[in-house]
Amino acid sequence: MISLSEQPLKILICKPSSLGDVVQAMVVLRHLKASFPKSKIYWWIASGLSPLLKDDSDLDGIFLFDREAVKRFKGVWGYVTLVRQIRRMHFDLILDLQALVRSAFFAWLCGGNKVVGLDDRREWAPLFYNQAVQRPTPDAHAVDWYLEVLRKIKIPIASKIDWIPENREVMMKLKSRFSSIFLSERKRVILQPKTRWASKEWPVEHFIAMAKHILELRKDVVFSILGSNADCQTGEQISRALGSDRVDNLCGELSLPEMVEWIRCSDFMVTNDTGPMHVAAALGKPMAALFGATNPYRTGPYAQMGNVITAKRKCSPCLKKSCPFGKVPPCMEEIRPEIVSDFVLKHL
Repeated sequence: MISLSEQPLKILICKPSSLGDVVQAMVVLRHLKASFPKSKIYWWIASGLSPLLKDDSDLDGIFLFDREAVKRFKGVWGYVTLVRQIRRMHFDLILDLQALVRSAFFAWLCGGNKVVGLDDRREWAPLFYNQAVQRPTPDAHAVDWYLEVLRKIKIPIASKIDWIPENREVMMKLKSRFSSIFLSERKRVILQPKTRWASKEWPVEHFIAMAKHILELRKDVVFSILGSNADCQTGEQISRALGSDRVDNLCGELSLPEMVEWIRCSDFMVTNDTGPMHVAAALGKPMAALFGATNPYRTGPYAQMGNVITAKRKCSPCLKKSCPFGKVPPCMEEIRPEIVSDFVLKHL
């Protein structure tokens, strides 16, 4: 077992993706640094998500995982070179929080003194660990599972942490770029309409109906629509339908760090089960989180089960990326816009 001595430790966290998972795993980073302030902590992360951790003061470095490059033969040598580089650093502790064979194998290849990971039972990842940590209960949240890993290696759990510290430089640039929005005293509500799974998406028409109702009743509310470049069409559809000067389509307009700070400065979020939802939860932002295909107890907004809205269907949660009952999942269709708008108005 690792000793809580003053001896500096070298620690590697393996959690390459996805956005929500990385955000939730940041709770481990904060506790490790609090317990081992002199330690050197590194993170293995997907290259597309690296801006999230690039300037983190608790990290001494990041190692990039380029999934597409590794799939190509020419990327294999880069992977081997990275493993050699990490092995030369002689890590005391490697934590694999991805719980997949590929991440567990990578952690094992890196040659740490101790490799600890999650016993997910989906794959054979525990074969590569010195210690595998089981989920505390079948419905335990992912964050609580990460905290259980810390308990197993005798790291004390703090009652309060600064989960995602403010990036002041990014915040200043945002306020300069969107000065008219930040100077306004109106309530800022985020709409997050898109996800990577079609089965997790609330119908766009419901987002529009919900937002129209709120705009009619609350003159002090402005909406911003978040999403990637791929979501621009959906953002434009919502913005055009609302036809208001109180709606900003920011799909494809914000970098990852800018998105985090935008959420920090907002008052409320209406969201599907997706990465930005977990950012909002980490920042303690109130929200209406809409769930159907996925299990909110496992992957919902942490410590905000009271802000989860679901339709009661026997098939939910199915954990399927596409709904077998049609393009529009009934579990999401049946969450009525007026239910969500009333929830927002009550909690805003």
